Amino acid sequence: MDNHITTTSDRFDLAIADACRTAQVPHDAFTATVRAGAYPCLPGVDPGSPRVFDDTDLTALYIYGRLLDFGFGALRAGEYACRAHEALKSNACARAISIALTSDGGKRMVVEHDTPLSPAALPERIHFDVGAIRQFLKRPFAQDAAQPA
Repeated sequence: MDNHITTTSDRFDLAIADACRTAQVPHDAFTATVRAGAYPCLPGVDPGSPRVFDDTDLTALYIYGRLLDFGFGALRAGEYACRAHEALKSNACARAISIALTSDGGKRMVVEHDTPLSPAALPERIHFDVGAIRQFLKRPFAQDAAQPA
């Protein structure tokens, strides 16, 4: 596996292990999720396409890891991370993204643009600040060793 890192302002070219390290995601859990087919938004799944993680791919991977931290199972976390990935690809200017409970007991992805939703509008949600996540993911890699996981 190629473990090199090339960073530009808006793009990360990372191997899966490096992407997991950057997003603070357990590599073994992630690869098991991929093997189970529960992470269809993984870059490079199309034959001949490169395994290149851009900022949206890394943001979705970060969300996957936080959903695991919230107690989601790996398969469900993969499902919601890929829903977030799709929503972020469709809404490049998204400020935030949330998984919200609906009145009928379902869940839906909510994308916030300029005006944040009040907590009362969606009281039962898991909220992700896209800008803050992207800033975290762009932190200097040299700090990784000094930062607690």
